[in-house]
Amino acid sequence: MTTIYDIARLSGVSKSTVSRVLNNHPYVSKDAKEKVASAIKKLHYTPNSRAVQFRLQMTKNIGIIAPMLDHPYFSRLISALSSECMLRGYKPVVYQTFFQEEREKEVYTKLIHKELDAVIITTSLFSEAYINELTASQTVVACNEDYEGTYFDVFSLDEEGIIYEATTSLLKQGLSNLVFCADILDNALQQSRLKGFIRAHEQYSITYRESYIYNHISTIEDGVQLGNSLFSGTLMCDGIVAGSDFVAAGLLKSARKHCIHVPKDVSIIGFDNHQISTITAPELSTICNHIQEMITDVFDRLVHRLNGGDTPYEKKVYTGTLIIRESCVNKK
Repeated sequence: MTTIYDIARLSGVSKSTVSRVLNNHPYVSKDAKEKVASAIKKLHYTPNSRAVQFRLQMTKNIGIIAPMLDHPYFSRLISALSSECMLRGYKPVVYQTFFQEEREKEVYTKLIHKELDAVIITTSLFSEAYINELTASQTVVACNEDYEGTYFDVFSLDEEGIIYEATTSLLKQGLSNLVFCADILDNALQQSRLKGFIRAHEQYSITYRESYIYNHISTIEDGVQLGNSLFSGTLMCDGIVAGSDFVAAGLLKSARKHCIHVPKDVSIIGFDNHQISTITAPELSTICNHIQEMITDVFDRLVHRLNGGDTPYEKKVYTGTLIIRESCVNKK
């Protein structure tokens, strides 16, 4: 029995494109339609009317993959994605993977079984090609995760570039013993940030300390504990690139406890431009990552795909904004 996989293979287009042609979706190129039509004729394919009807049934459910909801950044991102999802007339279904491969695979299985119309990936343990294989080319959009955009649309922040800028701003102050904080260092996003941190040091011919790169630092409590470790003895570091504003707030609390003056003794830069960054004392320097702009673009493209849009996959990278406040000072 001939399937649409056979048609896709013979015509040289994706399974999703074949599906769109069979369902008479708009925005499919003339060339793609002709290739599919030719393959259908050669294979003597006759669509199963019941199967076609099943494909046309939209659940209006959009799966959103997140590592965990109690993470300061992801809780904010998922909340914004869910709100936009409902505004567009869809129902958000959030899946926490806790960085476990099997949990992530379960979501893709639901997509294949038509329990979801599409999946938004905010973080993943898999390569872009493998995700495409797991989802059988169904509708997937990456939001926050940095992929090439070969198999699906990708929207992400230039993590390396903005951390390079933040680190450079500290090095320009005359600081030279900088701490870098990551939540999960094995994650591709965190690796991009670390590359920016290292590149800035190389640019200024300053050696960074491997021992000053800290992993599994993501909460206020983590920031407090790290601060207690850094500030309890002779202060060696003079600047900290924190992974989030919550970590930075924890560092501030610990600094006060140990009579370390910010920014006189140590400068601190957070990440996310969360409201907490403006109510600390001193106010936190931070990075604005333009989440809402990214999410609007994600759903514009997602709705386009769900309506049959077959344009080339898009990769859009957003440039963060470094916001210098009271937790940094020019020491030169």
